[in-house]
Amino acid sequence: MRKPGLLYAALLGGLLAAVAVPVKDGPEYEFDRHQLEAMLDDMKTWLPGAWDSYPQVWYERNVAMPAEGEHEHWHRTFALIDAPQVGTTVFYGQINIDGRDGPIMARSQVLYKAVIDEERRVINIAGQPLAEPERFANLHDHPELWSEVRMRDEAALNCDFIWRRDGRQLVGVLEGKTPEGRQYGPGTCSYTASSGAEFFGDAEWVLTPDELWLYDINKLRGVQFIGRADRTHIRLYRARPYTCELATPGTKSPQSFEAHDRGYTVQVLGEGGKPQEWLLLRAWYPVTDGKGLADQLRLMRVDAESGDTLAMTAAEPLAATIALEIGGAGMQCTREQAFPPMAQ
Repeated sequence: MRKPGLLYAALLGGLLAAVAVPVKDGPEYEFDRHQLEAMLDDMKTWLPGAWDSYPQVWYERNVAMPAEGEHEHWHRTFALIDAPQVGTTVFYGQINIDGRDGPIMARSQVLYKAVIDEERRVINIAGQPLAEPERFANLHDHPELWSEVRMRDEAALNCDFIWRRDGRQLVGVLEGKTPEGRQYGPGTCSYTASSGAEFFGDAEWVLTPDELWLYDINKLRGVQFIGRADRTHIRLYRARPYTCELATPGTKSPQSFEAHDRGYTVQVLGEGGKPQEWLLLRAWYPVTDGKGLADQLRLMRVDAESGDTLAMTAAEPLAATIALEIGGAGMQCTREQAFPPMAQ
């Protein structure tokens, strides 16, 4: 029988030998033209629409707060637009801060031109903020302007945004256009900026039909100016439109709101003039009578100051209607087929 000390030494020696062997730069892929076309078709189907990160924000505030603090609340819109002056397959995207009705984030109005790159066996996307963004706010709602839009300066792009299928999801990472631009490894991009300083970018987007996880990290001279230090994803979830009607005592007819299921709120006053909210939120909630998480649509009345839930009703994730009454007031929300145009 081999002595324990000798066995440990043998295992340790084998581990050190394994560490000394060069490691490959990740998996290899061999997607053919048919598979790449299928990926692009899925992207054209999955990406367009409204996405919101409030389910993640709610979970962090109510269940588990990250060490770096809660993630930003983004409402993100993507549209497949007809813009042949830009490319054959073109997406438009923008970010509204703190919800669908919030202001557009600076430099978030981006055109994404997608092409099949058979040599690298990927979907390659060139993404850049558009020129004259103030003219094209909410461009997805204005097809009459699609023929006029253009990128700021596509020739100045130094990074590719390459996408592959990974199981049932599509994954995009940022990569330098040249081997020198990938000196920090696959999925990174670096180059010398016009100021002479080194730029470094690292990004990953993970797309499914109902979820979009993403992080984007940018550094200049080693100082990070975009993204989180913890390198965690902002988790966006596909939003679906609802119309909510609020009936309150003393009013002749209910108020109507153009809502959605990923964190739409209506501000009201409760007893004693205390601020409260009606909240419509589909999210992954901790299971109260078991383990894990449950995907539910909830309509809640919430204390706006403490965040405590005062009343709540739950339904299936894609419920056609959901309603709640409390203190003589009631709200009913009904799912719609499409979002109305965004407010200018």
